[in-house]
Amino acid sequence: MKSFILSIPKGVPSLIMILVAAFFTFIKNPLGVNALKVFPFAEQVGHMVLYFCVALVFILDYAKSRLPHHSKINQEIVLAATAAVLALIMEIGLMWKTGYNYDMTNVFGGAIGAALAFLFYHFWLLHPMRHYLYHSIQHHWRYQHRRKKKK
Repeated sequence: MKSFILSIPKGVPSLIMILVAAFFTFIKNPLGVNALKVFPFAEQVGHMVLYFCVALVFILDYAKSRLPHHSKINQEIVLAATAAVLALIMEIGLMWKTGYNYDMTNVFGGAIGAALAFLFYHFWLLHPMRHYLYHSIQHHWRYQHRRKKKK
């Protein structure tokens, strides 16, 4: 599994998440569920979950490319902000495509989801993820091999 994760080219997971976000934004009711009957803020919670996933994939995709080095907090913040801006762009695109009234609460839901993804990654997932990927046999061998050559 580690070798598969490490073999994915940089940017591919982020591109896939942008397409997923576009699908869930532009396709009317893609899951076939009228969630507003379940609870009143279902649409905003859906945006929060979607852009949480988008921001988390952006950050993880970037962090994987930085192995074995640490990703920097300002870069993680920029990636989470990029996901929040993507929420705004998708909402504007939806308004332009369908004439749908612009709903700022959906953008706020996306921004909150992106901020939560940053907090989740930085304060909980950063070290377990780095340990999982960095200490894989492949990277560990390369690091040891380079050290032996330098001596």
